[in-house]
Amino acid sequence: MSAYCVSTENLGTKEKHTLLIYRSNRTRLSLLRSEFDGLTREQRTETGIVMSETPQISVATRIVPGLTIIALIVMIAAAIFHVATLSPVPEQSFSRGDAPPAPDYTQPTAWLSLPDPAPEGGWEKPWGVDLIWFVDQPEGYFGGWNIPLDWAPTNEQLNQQSWLNENDLISVPLYAPRRRHLSSASGEEADQKSASRLEQEDVLDATDFYLEERNLQRGIFLGGSGTGVMQAVAVVDMRLAETKPYDQLLGGIVVAPNGTDAQLPPWPDCEETITDFPCILDLSTSGDTGTSIERLGRTFDKFSVWLDQNVSKPAAPLPPFETIELSPIRRPGEVVETE
Repeated sequence: MSAYCVSTENLGTKEKHTLLIYRSNRTRLSLLRSEFDGLTREQRTETGIVMSETPQISVATRIVPGLTIIALIVMIAAAIFHVATLSPVPEQSFSRGDAPPAPDYTQPTAWLSLPDPAPEGGWEKPWGVDLIWFVDQPEGYFGGWNIPLDWAPTNEQLNQQSWLNENDLISVPLYAPRRRHLSSASGEEADQKSASRLEQEDVLDATDFYLEERNLQRGIFLGGSGTGVMQAVAVVDMRLAETKPYDQLLGGIVVAPNGTDAQLPPWPDCEETITDFPCILDLSTSGDTGTSIERLGRTFDKFSVWLDQNVSKPAAPLPPFETIELSPIRRPGEVVETE
């Protein structure tokens, strides 16, 4: 707060008097000024009155700069903390020893969907057709190069494909294996490729289990959403395309309604053929869930008929043998000795 200082000096007695008048008492100061202004030069010299306005620094004015500095220090510290906690995780090298445990596909926990019991094999009529589905890569995991099988967001991946959850409408057996997805971590290209190879190993292991234990020479369609389509194409190339009898049992690839950026084989559109298999069923052009389900059903029915007409039906397995206990043959008049 500023104060006005009025100094008086009596030239005769040399006594000095100082009067401080604060801004809140401006009326009194104005009156004093009026009186001073009304004096002549000689009167002013005689009385020795001198008026001046001197700024008076208040306690608050002295404190504010210090508080400002403290506030700036706190803001800088908060910014440093924010950058340190939210910045990307430092790059790390890929190591199989640090990778999550591998899935055991003999166990239901390694599958997002596993038919139970297993459907009848290709010896039944109409010829059965399965769908092997690979989900998209989830985002947001930075704890390593590959995502653990039990990471919570992976549990909801299949549920995001609502058309696959219409159990009352879809009668297709669905196999959806879990896998150690490539994570969102960043680093060297060599590390990323190593993590991708680990993911693909899981995909191939799941496929091998299906072919050896569950296929029973049924028709096969593969499909997926997002990066899952890329995995389906890899399975075709590495396990089915040139391997009998699966090359004849392969119906094609199904693309989820949300589409994919994967490069697809040059196969015909499943909607436009009834004789050329394998084919591509792209559900990204479907308008709704009902349309996707109808198109899937029509395609699988056509392929089932095609299998019955063009592929030799496998023989049904023999029923389990029964053990029959035979009694010894006795001749007429033969006496059985007893101990």
